[in-house]
Amino acid sequence: MSKKSHLQSVSAAIFCLIGTAAASESITASPFAFYERANQNIVIDGVSTKYALGVLGIQLEKEFNNFITASAKVGYGQIDDQKTSFSGATFYGQVIGSYISTKGTFKLMEQDNITLFGTFGLSQKELKAPNLLGTRNGLDLTGKAHTTIRATDLALGVDYALTKSISVQLSGGVSRWQIKSNAVAYYSSSGLSATARKDIDSKGTDPIFAVSLETNKPNHNFAAKISNRSLGSQADTSITSGELTYSYQF
Repeated sequence: MSKKSHLQSVSAAIFCLIGTAAASESITASPFAFYERANQNIVIDGVSTKYALGVLGIQLEKEFNNFITASAKVGYGQIDDQKTSFSGATFYGQVIGSYISTKGTFKLMEQDNITLFGTFGLSQKELKAPNLLGTRNGLDLTGKAHTTIRATDLALGVDYALTKSISVQLSGGVSRWQIKSNAVAYYSSSGLSATARKDIDSKGTDPIFAVSLETNKPNHNFAAKISNRSLGSQADTSITSGELTYSYQF
């Protein structure tokens, strides 16, 4: 799936849910905090990139006929003086992060305190560092970096109710992902100039796993989730995520 078509698919689903929300009395609005990072540098075709993203955002969630739940998330993060390394140099500067996703959850079976479900989701996570300053071998450098991770996820899971108001969820599946990362460093002094570049553009299909703990009360709830996304088909690492959500139904 191309960058344009993937982003259009995610955005269309989000706007559709927001439109539904405007005419609905059963939408759940949920602020959330999200952080993820690669367990080690992502090395593809001999090119290495460091990846970490933290955002705060809003989730909208709507349940249809007690069978399908649709959700959409938009998040934003910013660090004004982040350390970034590439092309043998260390840079500092502002890094902007964004997160946009949509997901459908389908209830497959429910019996006693156990529910089986399936999920399908699209997501895009992005880091931009447009104005970086650094040094290498005593030379002053300027640079910029841009990393994007897009994913299409399909998973099956089980929800086990520990009590009437607390449940734990376990899920696993497969993700079709794409990582694009590019960075450029410039040097110019006394009529001399040089440019160093780093580019990664790779796709893979790998396992995903998640575990979460959620409350189930009439009006407001909390959810904590930890997930892992393998990149093993292309790189010897994985991405671990943590998310905390507070929801309020109105």
